[in-house]
Amino acid sequence: MKGPTASTKKSKFAHRNAMKSNLLSYVTFVAIAALPIAYGDTTVVRIDQSTLLRAKHIIDASDPESRFPICLSSDLSNWSTVDLSFRQSPGEFIPAAESGIVVFSQNEIGNSIWEVELELPLSETIFTKVEPQSGPFTVDPTVSAETANLLRNLHRIGWDTDGFMMGQEFPLSFTLDGSGDHDTSSSDVKDVVGDHPGVHGSDFHYMIDKDPAESARHKAAARAAYEAGAIVTFDYHWRGRYGESHSYDARDAQLAANVVNDDDSMGDVTWFYQHLDDVLDIINNDLQFPIVFRPLHEMDGDWFWWGSRIPGGAESYRVLYRKLVDYMKPRTEYVLFCWSPDVIASDPEPYYPGDDHVDVVGRDIYRARNTRSLSFMLGRLTQTVNFAQEHGKVAAFTETGYNAGSPYYIGSDDDWWTTQILDPIKGDSTVINIAWVLTWINTSWSGPYAPHSGANQAAKDDFIQFYNDPATLFQEDVAAMNVYDPPPSE
Repeated sequence: MKGPTASTKKSKFAHRNAMKSNLLSYVTFVAIAALPIAYGDTTVVRIDQSTLLRAKHIIDASDPESRFPICLSSDLSNWSTVDLSFRQSPGEFIPAAESGIVVFSQNEIGNSIWEVELELPLSETIFTKVEPQSGPFTVDPTVSAETANLLRNLHRIGWDTDGFMMGQEFPLSFTLDGSGDHDTSSSDVKDVVGDHPGVHGSDFHYMIDKDPAESARHKAAARAAYEAGAIVTFDYHWRGRYGESHSYDARDAQLAANVVNDDDSMGDVTWFYQHLDDVLDIINNDLQFPIVFRPLHEMDGDWFWWGSRIPGGAESYRVLYRKLVDYMKPRTEYVLFCWSPDVIASDPEPYYPGDDHVDVVGRDIYRARNTRSLSFMLGRLTQTVNFAQEHGKVAAFTETGYNAGSPYYIGSDDDWWTTQILDPIKGDSTVINIAWVLTWINTSWSGPYAPHSGANQAAKDDFIQFYNDPATLFQEDVAAMNVYDPPPSE
């Protein structure tokens, strides 16, 4: 079994967290009858009953993956926390909503070090302390431990190893000839290299809009992938209310705008959230395990009803995505949210919903070699990785493939996986920081995008070379990393 190649570079999180923990020890409190008490590794301050607690903190805000929970207790046993987060742009600390805390002064004193003064109204005697926590943090703070661990391990794979996971859409429930569609132990990829992909893609459309038998087949495949230790991602080719397709329809684009504007005069808002309830029912009742969900994808293109032709453009899209995330967060504990534009917009940032609504930043890039150059692909991936690093997110190559039509893997295309994916990604010190590469479906009506038992021997040999390279992580490699457990300490 192969294993990931350990990186020789020092983890950016290890460096930043060491710095942060030192700086956060400098804390002063100003309050009526405040009394410091030695308690473990931190100083606990008792605040006798008064009307106001004022606290001054010196905080390192250089790491976007950090939060600074303020801990309060009335008995030194049971602690409640109030999150204090930092937004790199425009550069401000934000207390959790309805916490009662007011940031009345914040000044950068140099090199991303801030002096922050807070006020908190009091109604009883309390103890307070500050304990720094290291990220990365999920945008939903209520996720299960496995889901939080998954995000931390995705960061580990992306930033702290010299490898990336190979993924495919529906590898266990679609095969090129259909013979393995009902057998979750087989896949076209496994027929060639002896192992399944490390990332299994799925689609809620196939679980909501298809007949019960097909829906059950895809659910079983997703669960089999999770139980084998792989990572499961979901997109949603969401059928519009009016056009009854995920493709652009002006009426469904207007529906999206109506959701953005909370206009339910036609029942569009109700329809939108009812369909999210269908998604949540599958996640919470049928699956019950962590997934990476990339809704409303390829928004910079004009082919989906939620895409660039939505009234209001990028601003409407950002609001629509945020509404989706805000609705799902309190209703499930199993979801990491992925934002994945296509390559139509040279800079997709205007569509970015914001750091508090995105866990993973992806990019969909097809047609490398046949209509798009390798330099174009690497340029877009470099942009994606740099953006993800700036915002403290995971970077991923969320869809790709040589989709020049059928038959595939003939002539000069036999070496596509090594020359167009492996070599350029492994050879680029920035792009190698993607966590995974996912290609599309092998069926009689799609692809094939991955080699299969009937492919040219040259294509199979090339894919075996891709598999054997230490940089590529398939299912056994990912399972060995225990991605649903806490990462090993650095």
